[in-house]
Amino acid sequence: MLRTEKLNIMDLDGKTALRRIAISLIASLFGFLAIAQPYKSTLAANPERAGGVFSGYVVPKDVPSKAPKGYKPFYISHYGRHGSRYHTSASLVGAAIGPLMEADSAGILTDEGRMVARQLDTLLAEHEGMYGMLTAKGASEHRGIGNRMYSNYPSVFNGKGGREEVECVSSYWPRCLVSMANLCTGIQECTGGLHFIYITGPKYLDYISMDLDTKELGKEARKTSRKVLESLTPSGRFMCAMFKDTARVKEFVPDVLSFMDKVYTAACISSNTDSKPDLFSHFTTDELYGLWAAKSDRLYYSFGISKEAGDYSSAIAKPLIADIVSKADAAMEPGSKRAADLRFGHDVGLLPLIGTIGIKGMETRLESSRAHERFFSSEMTPMAANLQMVFYRNRKGNVLVRLLYNEKETCIPALKCATGSFYRWEDLREYLINIAAAIPDDSIVKDNGGVERTGING
Repeated sequence: MLRTEKLNIMDLDGKTALRRIAISLIASLFGFLAIAQPYKSTLAANPERAGGVFSGYVVPKDVPSKAPKGYKPFYISHYGRHGSRYHTSASLVGAAIGPLMEADSAGILTDEGRMVARQLDTLLAEHEGMYGMLTAKGASEHRGIGNRMYSNYPSVFNGKGGREEVECVSSYWPRCLVSMANLCTGIQECTGGLHFIYITGPKYLDYISMDLDTKELGKEARKTSRKVLESLTPSGRFMCAMFKDTARVKEFVPDVLSFMDKVYTAACISSNTDSKPDLFSHFTTDELYGLWAAKSDRLYYSFGISKEAGDYSSAIAKPLIADIVSKADAAMEPGSKRAADLRFGHDVGLLPLIGTIGIKGMETRLESSRAHERFFSSEMTPMAANLQMVFYRNRKGNVLVRLLYNEKETCIPALKCATGSFYRWEDLREYLINIAAAIPDDSIVKDNGGVERTGING
């Protein structure tokens, strides 16, 4: 809500009072736009970043800064989302083809509309037999992460001191398993002699990506998403570009915004595929911004740290935080062979984790309908998004931890660093334990349906 100054109208003449109110309103409006506009400029420069959680991984250009003198890395604790994948359902690709074909048969589809139909058909054909599976791009993303993990921290994986064991725990969905295989291959390509332990199974979802009963939460998230879609997404130009006779459009497209969202959802996955039809080019920047914002806010409502459902999503993170702490403690025991603990899951496991512990960019709870002003899903939860905690030790046995998000140095604003971007493990450990303890156990309601996550999630 735009704020205005508190003015004593009795002290001013009418024109002066109105002028001051107008100036205050304009200043507030520009302040609001300064927050809301940055991502729109990103989309103008690179429309593919409208993909939200379907956006591809961006390899960081910077290498991590040097550790304090005398400290060397010896252990890594990691959680990674699977890499770029295909959509999980035919409806997410082909839902817009039917209306377009019907309109074409009626003679009201434009040349651009026919092009969109052909591109959707190409995309649908490539998905056949591969729904929800990792794409070649996704495999490459994780192989690269593994290569860089070794390159940046070779002392973690050189086997010295008997640290030659790497435990890898994955969600049992194939896209996660194949991501795990590729990241580990990326490490193995650089070194030999490591012992990789691979673990998966439904019970490991209890901390990799807990299945909570989010049916009611999902309903409210969809309502919020629809309101954002309606408030931010212009539709007239797009429909004129697709259909010759807009007076007849409702015969084939009863819900214009829903139709646009279906084309957009198909477009989001395109850059992950081999065929890569450029569906985003059929939208303007304003249209993409509205479509992206609605999807982003829906994700944030359900699995971010939204004001509406923060504790509920944090319940997903609670067992994961406990796993991170307990395995790090074990890795520091004398004689430990553990070099790294690698976890492979989904955006709906990673997003609650980074929101609950409050890493930079996720430290403030937002109202979901305005989350898109500060929460940029394409940057926070792209395909292959990952959190790495790199542990360093000196000869005295003191341990420091550096946090990397998507391989870039980050921090927890609520927790003071000991030096530079490094935390004392005892400080970070206490913080994590206290965060987990504050999450009420009764907020955890498991979903025992065993249904794979679809739509914007996974």
